[in-house]
Amino acid sequence: MPILINLQWVFTERICKFVEKLFKFVVRKLVMPAMDKSALLHEMQQHLWERPLPSGGSGVIMSYTGVLNAESLTSLLGLCEQAVQSSTSQRKITRRVVSVLIESLQNVSRHGHIDDRGDIHLYLTMESTPLGFHIQCGNWVDFDMAATLRERLAAVNGLSHQELRKKYVETLAEGEMSNRGGAGLGLLSIAKKSQGPLNYEFSERGQDLFLFTLGVLVKS
Repeated sequence: MPILINLQWVFTERICKFVEKLFKFVVRKLVMPAMDKSALLHEMQQHLWERPLPSGGSGVIMSYTGVLNAESLTSLLGLCEQAVQSSTSQRKITRRVVSVLIESLQNVSRHGHIDDRGDIHLYLTMESTPLGFHIQCGNWVDFDMAATLRERLAAVNGLSHQELRKKYVETLAEGEMSNRGGAGLGLLSIAKKSQGPLNYEFSERGQDLFLFTLGVLVKS
């Protein structure tokens, strides 16, 4: 049984699917100023608290919704390592999961929408499954970044494993830069380490904002 880590809010059964449904509900029903992202996060927190705990065990081993900054990044990485270690004795798997999480959070920090308070918000869940560890990360992106990410993700998912490795080395050697800074290696690195297609979704919020959700399975 994995140890459930209570970071800020209650973990629930099948929380990954619930988070997705909750955001879709809020996008349709919640009326608020476009820049007031804290209201959306508060709404999500309230729904999580109101959900009853499951009677049986859950595969969710970590969950977080809030601001991404240096402090939360450090805490999330430490909690991730602790959670994975409680679920597997294979250090290689632990290192790979933590590495994918680092790349995912760096992707958010580089491409995530910055609100009027200078904050980047995200939600994150990690689940232990029979196939491995499933990481789901969601954050706001603007219209232009959504178009860029769609193009990059489609290109990455169209590569074979061998092509992916080759493209990663070429991009690293060329030092290809993204428009937000940093080499354009994040998605390639995530795909290479997860050894599978990247699942993603863009939910339109309005006012040229989208909720971008990236799902990755790190096979054990």
